Amino acid sequence: MLPAQRIVLSRTGILTIAFTFLLLGMVVGGFGPLLEHLTRRFGVSLPVAGATISVYFAGALVGVFAAMRATERVTGRVLVMAANAVSGAGCVVIALASAWPAFLAGVVVVGMGFGALVLGLNQLVAYSSGARRAALLSGLNGVYSAGAVAGPVLVAALAADHFTLLYLGAAVLAFALIPGAAGIAGRLPVAAGRPGRPELLVAVFVIAFVLYVGIENGTGGWMTSHLESVGVGSRAAAAFTSGFFLALMTGRLLMTLAPARIPEEVIILTGSAVASVALLAASIGLIAPWAYVVAGFAIAPIFPTGIVWLARLRPGDARSSSWLFPAAAIGGIVGPGAIGLVIAGYGVRWTPVVLAAVATGMIVAFYRAGKLA
Repeated sequence: MLPAQRIVLSRTGILTIAFTFLLLGMVVGGFGPLLEHLTRRFGVSLPVAGATISVYFAGALVGVFAAMRATERVTGRVLVMAANAVSGAGCVVIALASAWPAFLAGVVVVGMGFGALVLGLNQLVAYSSGARRAALLSGLNGVYSAGAVAGPVLVAALAADHFTLLYLGAAVLAFALIPGAAGIAGRLPVAAGRPGRPELLVAVFVIAFVLYVGIENGTGGWMTSHLESVGVGSRAAAAFTSGFFLALMTGRLLMTLAPARIPEEVIILTGSAVASVALLAASIGLIAPWAYVVAGFAIAPIFPTGIVWLARLRPGDARSSSWLFPAAAIGGIVGPGAIGLVIAGYGVRWTPVVLAAVATGMIVAFYRAGKLA
């Protein structure tokens, strides 16, 4: 096991991390609009093409756990370089795939690389030197959100006629970012001894993160249907759904202006409370569209700030906050489905109430974490 080293991010390192987040957002955000193109390119049905997203998250989960182990053995620079190389290789496989199994193999490889990057990049910023880590991490996650907005546009413009060039371009960007990781110095701290199950504080954070990701994905997945059920037109409902994600991006970018003296706990609990009220207000048809946008703005800083908060509470062992990333993956897989089961039983008009209840559970979990700290 390598000795712990203070993590320092140069300007080059921060720019490299920012462009890597942008690449992650563009590729992952483009998977949804890509599905129709996949049915024509590989001759598969839409449900089969939809497996792309599940396959990606499965690969990402493997990448997260691999990165959790790698942090005990390699520097942050090596982890980011290796993960970018894996991501680039996966994009090459996708670009050149002539059969469906080969395409899925490429998606798995991309997922593994991206999973390692999501954990590695967030952790490196969270444990880096500097008083404004929460603001920096929120801004970088805002760049990811910007990529997620741009990805569908690129897929719509290029996937039909230039599929191979689209993913070769992504591969070139991933490979080009490898040298920039030289601007990352140091290694994530890992406490001595065997890694066991997470302690109670970490377990409470994990629960809170599962609920948070369930809210983010559940809102993005169900608000369009709910708005249509209360009389909002399909195009307008889709536009407000885009507005939710734009509010999420804007909120994270604006967090870069937040004073460093504001405690992470205050940011998270305030955002959670506002989101809970806004989601409940979305049950009122007249203000529902704007209430969802407010909820997106309110939850924007929770994910990155939560990582920094736990990193501050457990500064000597990055494995503590590492558990938040499998939690995020599980929340993304289970959350929307579980919310959907409740909505299926009671009707889509109950969507805001269900989401508000989940948000209330998140508040309780984060409040409990603050008491355990």
